[in-house]
Amino acid sequence: MKKTWMFALAIVALLMILPSQLPAQQQGGRLKFGNLTVLPSLETQGVYDDNIYMGNGKDYPADPAQTQTEKKESDWITHLKPGLALNYVLPERGSVNLGYQGDFAFYDKNTSNNWKNNQGSLMVDYKAPGGLILGVNELYVRSEDPYGSADQYNVGRVTKRWTNDLKTRVGYNIMANFRTFLYYNNYKQQYQDIADYSQDYTDNEFGVGAETRFLPKTWGFLRYHYGVRGYNTIPAGGTDAFNSDSKWHRVSTGLTWDADAKLSGELNVGYQWRKYDHEYTSAAHTSRRDDKNTWVAATSINFQPTVTTFFTFNLSRAVRDTASDTNELFTDTSVGVSVQQTILTKFALNAGLTYSKNEYNLPVANARTDDNYLANIGLDYNIQDWIGVGVAYNYNRKDSNIETNSFTDNKFMASLRLYY
Repeated sequence: MKKTWMFALAIVALLMILPSQLPAQQQGGRLKFGNLTVLPSLETQGVYDDNIYMGNGKDYPADPAQTQTEKKESDWITHLKPGLALNYVLPERGSVNLGYQGDFAFYDKNTSNNWKNNQGSLMVDYKAPGGLILGVNELYVRSEDPYGSADQYNVGRVTKRWTNDLKTRVGYNIMANFRTFLYYNNYKQQYQDIADYSQDYTDNEFGVGAETRFLPKTWGFLRYHYGVRGYNTIPAGGTDAFNSDSKWHRVSTGLTWDADAKLSGELNVGYQWRKYDHEYTSAAHTSRRDDKNTWVAATSINFQPTVTTFFTFNLSRAVRDTASDTNELFTDTSVGVSVQQTILTKFALNAGLTYSKNEYNLPVANARTDDNYLANIGLDYNIQDWIGVGVAYNYNRKDSNIETNSFTDNKFMASLRLYY
């Protein structure tokens, strides 16, 4: 904890000593070559984490191994985060964006936990005068962090894995107020260790949709998607005849907005029908899978009432498998709000609250239920357009009716960011 306060005092000293002569403006972006902007960045961050393994901190006298797994240990973690963004503007057509973000974490005491994440991104947005619309969003992430995947696999343990998330669309403006789209999405997840074979899968999803404008910058939409999941890895001596391969149909509707509207993002809700290819998990037919039909959501709405205030609202709901070799699944429902408020041109206050509920189908007699609470608050100071500092606090709590899945985690952070 002593290191946390020393780091915070250093940040305060920077706030007092460094000059503040330039007005607040977009950070970085000095390297311009015609329509191309190059934005390199570097952030160093100190984090005091009071529960690095996300354990519940309780003792189990009859099971020393469980006690060790649930130990609550703190550590100081230093992060180094290099970044590079490339933005190419296609005048009156759109833009192409490429990005890289790294995160290298170094533990003070538990050095065997050191990890590194690297991610690359591509975003293409193109609109031709004749009505053609093209969109590509791709995110490749190579991870080692202990925060697990959305499927809640091995949270608290460093695991090496990579994911690639691709979303594409091709559309056409048939009339000024009506347009149609074709969609293709692909998601692949692969772990390095064969012991994690049950997490390796590929999703392919195909869709069609139509949008109609009913306000100057507001569109309503209706979409249909058909998806297939196939698990990729089989352990030695195993078979794929009983894994969790599945197919689904999804219908969704909602609202979307033009890029220059005060509202942005999407209001997206729908219903999904999911069917498994294999009814049983083994040849013994002792464990059976049940198909899952339920409502789903993928809503993220941004609202900027003034140039200094920015709100975000998120609502999501999805069905998630926990592994390829079980019949366990859960519905993941999440709602969250956040705000960013600029103060006196150079300060930015960030705060957010999120609640999510994970409802499992197992165990049958008393199915697992997790309530997750996340909160964050931070203050950033833009000293110049090329340098900024910040302090923040994150709170993460999971309350589960299965005690060994519960934990509380507090993080205190201070950071220094450089842009060019």
